[in-house]
Amino acid sequence: MIGGLSIGLAAGAGGKTTSQTGALKTIAHQPLGTVALIALVIGLGACGSSSKSASSSNAPSTTTGTITIHNFMFNPPTLTVKTGSTVTVKNTDDTAHTVTALDGSFDTKPIQPGKSATFTVSKAGTFKYHCNIHSQMHGSLTVT
Repeated sequence: MIGGLSIGLAAGAGGKTTSQTGALKTIAHQPLGTVALIALVIGLGACGSSSKSASSSNAPSTTTGTITIHNFMFNPPTLTVKTGSTVTVKNTDDTAHTVTALDGSFDTKPIQPGKSATFTVSKAGTFKYHCNIHSQMHGSLTVT
């Protein structure tokens, strides 16, 4: 961004466009050029700074969620929702599947091909789940 801005300023001041380094030198030698460069640097230094801390989770938390079963995989493999959310599970495979929490907190029972099931999460935590029919299928649901 600074290169594009400096080239534009240099072309306006000198009548021709030069390299980024040449553009900065051209600006610096123009009346008020040094002041403009200092203001530009100070202004750009403030860009992007924030006093807010980043969240530890990359996934946004929502009040609804969808898990799609396709090719014997849960998509997304990790889902984050808020407490009280309704989660919909869509089975797009040609065989039945379940979404069953390892701790027993939710279980869709078999979902037939082309069908859906829903469940509501009532407590916070991270819940690993699998398909009771196909033990190689695993996923994780985080409830905030």
